[in-house]
This record gives sequence, structure tokens and C-alpha cells, in this order.
Amino acid sequence: MADLDLPADLLPLHIAALAADRAMTTVREAGGDVDAAREAYLAAAAALDAHPVWEEMRQAGQHYQARQASLQAAKAALDGEQPA
Repeated sequence: MADLDLPADLLPLHIAALAADRAMTTVREAGGDVDAAREAYLAAAAALDAHPVWEEMRQAGQHYQARQASLQAAKAALDGEQPA
């Protein structure tokens, strides 16, 4: 997956979506009202999904690999780790 050339503007979008997903989970687990957290997650996920790289990767047969690479990079960034 390291050989995929993902655009630099993709990582902040994936970080935002992952952070919003984690926030929604935290609110739900605390018994809170998840409506606002869900709306934030849906907005972040829509922005991530709208990135043109996904169509390029679909056409190249690398959509799954690109999604996984982007997700792993976002997790590493949020958790303060080096990507694998």
C-alpha cells in the first residue's frame, strides 16, 4: 500500500471523518445525544467521499487499497503513531 500515490489534501479529510466517528462513538457510549455528533460525522464523511481520488482509484482497480492506506494514515496521525 505504500506505493499508492495519494494526494496530500486527502489525509486531513480522512482525519476529520475518523475523528468525527470517534467523537460520535464517545458520545453514544456516554449515553449522550448523538444527533450533533452524527451530523458532524456525516458532513466529514461526505467531504471525504467527494474527493476525486476515489474515482481515479476505482478506475485503476485500487479503490480498496487506497481506502485502507488512507484510513491507516489517518489513524496513525490521530493516535500519534508512524504509519506502517
